[in-house]
Amino acid sequence: MFKISKDFIDNRIDRRTFITKLRNIGISSIGAGTIAGSLSLSVKASAAEPYSGEKPEQSRTVKGLSGGEIMAEFLIDWDVPYVFGLAGSEEVGFLDALVDRDKLKYVTCIHENAAMAMADGFSRATGKTSLVQLHSVAGASYALGQMVSCYRDRTPVVVTAGRQHSEYRGSNGFLEAPNLHKLPADYAQWTWDVTNAKTIPETLRRAFMLSEAPPGGPTFLTFSKDHWETKVESTEIIPRSRSRVSIEVAPREQDVKKIADFLIAAERPMLFLDDDCVRHEISEEVQTIAELVGAAVSFGARMPVVFPNTHPHFVGNYGIDQTLAQSIDCFWALGGHMFKVVNKPDIPWVRRDARIIHTSLAGSEVGRNYPVDIAVVASVKTTAKAVIEELKARNTTPRDAKWVTDYTKDRRANLDQIARKEWEMPIISTSRLMLELDRQIADDALVVTELILSKYHFWDYFKIDHQKSFDRRRRNFATNSGVLGWGLAASIGVKMGRPEKETWCLTGDGSFNFGSQALWSASRYDVPIGIVIFNNGEYAANRKAQNFYKGRSSQTGNYIGCNLKHPDIHYAKMAESYDINGERVEKAEDLKDAIARCRAEMARGRPYLLDVRIERFGQGMESEYYDHFSVAKN
Repeated sequence: MFKISKDFIDNRIDRRTFITKLRNIGISSIGAGTIAGSLSLSVKASAAEPYSGEKPEQSRTVKGLSGGEIMAEFLIDWDVPYVFGLAGSEEVGFLDALVDRDKLKYVTCIHENAAMAMADGFSRATGKTSLVQLHSVAGASYALGQMVSCYRDRTPVVVTAGRQHSEYRGSNGFLEAPNLHKLPADYAQWTWDVTNAKTIPETLRRAFMLSEAPPGGPTFLTFSKDHWETKVESTEIIPRSRSRVSIEVAPREQDVKKIADFLIAAERPMLFLDDDCVRHEISEEVQTIAELVGAAVSFGARMPVVFPNTHPHFVGNYGIDQTLAQSIDCFWALGGHMFKVVNKPDIPWVRRDARIIHTSLAGSEVGRNYPVDIAVVASVKTTAKAVIEELKARNTTPRDAKWVTDYTKDRRANLDQIARKEWEMPIISTSRLMLELDRQIADDALVVTELILSKYHFWDYFKIDHQKSFDRRRRNFATNSGVLGWGLAASIGVKMGRPEKETWCLTGDGSFNFGSQALWSASRYDVPIGIVIFNNGEYAANRKAQNFYKGRSSQTGNYIGCNLKHPDIHYAKMAESYDINGERVEKAEDLKDAIARCRAEMARGRPYLLDVRIERFGQGMESEYYDHFSVAKN
């Protein structure tokens, strides 16, 4: 779909050919028309919006500006408030243009990893495409990990990088990379090397639109430094209003009817929410469908909580309980991947005799791993709405869902029993920490989580209330990518995007160490976030993987590369070096007051860090082995 969209924008194919190509990959005529209307500059409105008779907003012509000034003017016109970046020598023409333009603020980060994740968080919180400025091959390389996160989670971000003067190319000069624009090609919707200064607004427009085009993700542009410094006699900035992409692609009518048939006929249907549900908020639609057809609701293993976990149909992570999984006779995957797990399951997680539906805008993922009876390349939100209309047209009334409500009651009772046993443990249990946070964090807070093994405790003990509307309840942000170091910077971007909301970052100690440089930006810009480090002193997921292998590490308890306690890192002292207050919490009875102090500091407009010593769990949790040797002695 990326190439087809680009060919249409570049006028290499006409509208009819574009729609035909989309229909050939399974998109309905209505959906194809909607996308074509969004990508086109035609005065005629798209199929989704009737023609109003109003003239379209006209372009603005700018004259006598440098390439850097043109780029700054473009971003201001397009209502981009921040440039997240790390300045370098190749970008001086653009950076200089920001000096006299207060509407466009530069957010200094001291590592490109933080710049990318911060922009990612801002885009997720606001729904707007953000911009990142990197420095040459060094900056692009440092940022690549978090570009992968954007790509896997389909977050729209435009990434730019400066490079050597066009006349100096080929000399193998300082930081020169001949094919820099191709570096992240496997993890970008589109990459391009800007050819001359006059094309800057045209190329930026294309980058924003292709970043937003379904299924969404980062785009990457490189600029020779002279293109930002060159004066341009005249060039056109096309307005944002004529450059928007609709992502609500409609399914075919016959597919909607068939999905309704399957759900009604099923005894134990499952609605499985995965990648697309990060970008498309569909909790209300899923709740309606689940109650109408008596379906359970579950997540992919690395998903944020995109459906309220207090709902009586929510059963947690699909696949954890294979008895439940093997009882499902109709499985609807609303999102891009089935399934994103570490190891291939021994048996299919969905029964071969079950009816399987898969809906996603990522056409390459639909039906990729499992047999599919209905494969729909469309928006999960638009499809869910259409299915609700079809169910209601058939006068479907809410079905008795005793099978799933009994299951969730038993599951909840078991979780509560575990938490009661762990409440008075000598070392702080993860369940108690999560329950203490649940009691004090605001009911409508934004919570960024980067918890690897502790993520299920968040699902199980931190309430996102189904009785509150989406805009009034808590909201969770997390990454599907597995690339560490995202959470802290992303929480800063989330807070910058929604400054009126109480914002928290819950992160493991291993994850935090990959992105701790973001503390500097949080301090400089007075970003009042609560940072809670779940500190178990190890890479617990690596220990789990070594146990899974069942080799010498598992047999001896000597886990290679897992222990983080020698030396013991004092994260509150690390925060202090960035002028951020914090404290270490080692006793469960101190948690309540520590969280209250954190909230008080946030209310004063400053970040605060809690370094909480928590339990280890699972095989080998008692191991204190670490791979030590002394270079000095040698």
